[in-house]
Amino acid sequence: MIQLVIFDMDGLMFDTENVTCRAFIEKGKEYGIPLDKKAFVKLLGLNSIAIINQYEKLFGAQMDGATLYREVGTRKKEILKEEGLPVKKGLFELLETLDEAGIKKAVASGSDREEIERFLDETGLVGRFDMILSTKEVKRGKPYPDVFQRICQELSVNPSDTLVLEDSDNGVKAAVAGNIPVINIPDLVEIPKELQEKCLAVEDSLLDVIPYILSEQKNI
Repeated sequence: MIQLVIFDMDGLMFDTENVTCRAFIEKGKEYGIPLDKKAFVKLLGLNSIAIINQYEKLFGAQMDGATLYREVGTRKKEILKEEGLPVKKGLFELLETLDEAGIKKAVASGSDREEIERFLDETGLVGRFDMILSTKEVKRGKPYPDVFQRICQELSVNPSDTLVLEDSDNGVKAAVAGNIPVINIPDLVEIPKELQEKCLAVEDSLLDVIPYILSEQKNI
């Protein structure tokens, strides 16, 4: 029985991965490094420390990874300020369904807590979640399950009674590693077939999760 649903944020709740990818490619051009979407998707689901390490591998001695991480983040904020924060299809409807069913909700994101809180505030979602947790606040980020396990522990819900919603390869791997049921809603890229087979389902949008929740409620 589902007692808790854990949401990833970027690429799952909000269409921000495309914006970050644009900022990433722009910064690459600025420093003369040819970056593309293929290079960016390898960063999806990682926490800031892991991303900084990957930046240093990509840029070598030409750019400090932490500096680049800040610059990409700044450019991302500029784009979102100019164009607004896009909400993914079905987010509000799914939250309403979970509220009506009395199911707890949490956010587990690789973004900083400050950014998580800002995005929730901008979209009127402050107070809609029982817990938010950045992977910076646990020992290991995704693909390790630490962030999900911590949420389950603090909300007193067994992992087997939890559902994780993830768009990325690393996020799904983290749920699988924690033996937590997961539904994949792809964003920029589909996850590998062998990983899809470890998911409860692979759906097009958050709207498609609602029938699963309703079906579970009928079986109680």
